[in-house]
Amino acid sequence: MPRDLPVEPDPHGDVVPDALAWHYTDGPGLLAVLASDTLWATAAPFLNDREEVALGGRMVVERMLEAGAAHGGVAAELADRVREATAHGEGPGAGSAFILSASSSPDSLAMWRLYGGTKESYAIGLDPAEPLVPLARHDVDLPPGRDGEVHLRRHGWQPVRYRREEQLELVDAALALLGDLAGGPAAPFAQRPPDDGVEPELTPALREHLARHLEPFLDALQEALLLVKHEGFADERELRFAVMLLSRPGEASRLVEASLLSYRASAYGIAPYLRLTGADPARPDAPVATRPSRLPIRAVAVSPSPNGSEATASVRTLLLSHGHDVPVRRSAIPFRS
Repeated sequence: MPRDLPVEPDPHGDVVPDALAWHYTDGPGLLAVLASDTLWATAAPFLNDREEVALGGRMVVERMLEAGAAHGGVAAELADRVREATAHGEGPGAGSAFILSASSSPDSLAMWRLYGGTKESYAIGLDPAEPLVPLARHDVDLPPGRDGEVHLRRHGWQPVRYRREEQLELVDAALALLGDLAGGPAAPFAQRPPDDGVEPELTPALREHLARHLEPFLDALQEALLLVKHEGFADERELRFAVMLLSRPGEASRLVEASLLSYRASAYGIAPYLRLTGADPARPDAPVATRPSRLPIRAVAVSPSPNGSEATASVRTLLLSHGHDVPVRRSAIPFRS
């Protein structure tokens, strides 16, 4: 496992909080984040791992098929649906996932070189306990639950799983909830042949059972899709904040997406993204915000730099000008760019 190098002591004597999520960026990126109070969560198909979400989807399908004997037809049906979604970008697939990436390491040479190249770059230390919310151009109607035309679900900062045993543990924890979902009043439906064409009667008992067990299962399933990543990226030590945006075809969903989504040119095409900002103090539980609020920035680290203390001082002054009185650290890595 890569080891965090110590960062150089700050001349102001400040202490950097532990366990921050370090979002790496270049100079223009840092200026844009501070000026707008937003970070970008990019649609998964436009990230540098071409198997984002799909790898987790394949693992879920594999384990679901293995669980088919234990849970009857429902596991096989769900496996087919997950396979189709991850292949075609429908349902909880790659096209529905918007990801903001960070690292658990504040001083990673691999990340400095990836984001800065030969130029100075920065790592923004974010408080993972503070919420981030999508920023909309105008207020949008997002009813709770999954019955509306648009369903938005935020998944807070979590570490990515690179090793297969950790990945299987994550997937199996989700599938363990399938037994609860397929039991009780749902048992007759779950145990029927998958192609008999008979729909279950939604009795009050079945509705209550599904409401209690379906949401935890789907949330755990989404996390498994979002947090499984190829081991070749392990040096990134990634933490990620993700938003699932699921919509049904229709005018209402089109209007919501038009309010929430932005687009930028990327190496992989025109990439949709969500702008994330701090929670609105006046509406802390709102699923979206209509104006930016302060991001939970708790520190900034500076890459290996020939400019030394001058580079650190200018970043500190910049942060103060935007209301962030936080520590600034210079990399301890003796890298000559």
